[in-house]
Amino acid sequence: MINIAEEKLIIKKIEKHNSFAGEEKVVLVVDDEPEIQELIKTYLPSARFEVYSAYSGKEGIEKYEDLMERGKKPDLVIMDLNLSGSKKIEDIVKQMNGEEMDGVKTTQKIINIDPDANIIGFTAFADLEWGQKLKEIGAKEVLSRSVGFEEFAKKVEEILT
Repeated sequence: MINIAEEKLIIKKIEKHNSFAGEEKVVLVVDDEPEIQELIKTYLPSARFEVYSAYSGKEGIEKYEDLMERGKKPDLVIMDLNLSGSKKIEDIVKQMNGEEMDGVKTTQKIINIDPDANIIGFTAFADLEWGQKLKEIGAKEVLSRSVGFEEFAKKVEEILT
């Protein structure tokens, strides 16, 4: 028995697959939430995207450097703002105030390593001053998680084509 919804999903993925003409793009996702990492990987088709994960700012910087050294400079870095690993308000406030390594500091360090780094924010805090800081220090765009993962994936494809 064929589920029509699944059939449409497969057709959609095949249509998306043809848009890059076989060129695989390297994407580094810096986000402390494993569930978000997996959702991003699910929505970015593996046939066109080689996705690497970092779960903290420090790990994101190290992974960016490692990928560059291996000749796999990321075509895009997807950056969250809250990299505390916590949902407690006091931990998020520490990040917002710059007391801990957040997405803004991580982005700044990556840009110091590679001024041509292509970084976008994808965060629940996009509409706050914190999201604006990310853009001011060099992120090309800051998208709210409220756009959803399907729209986010379309935006990634637009950026990389």
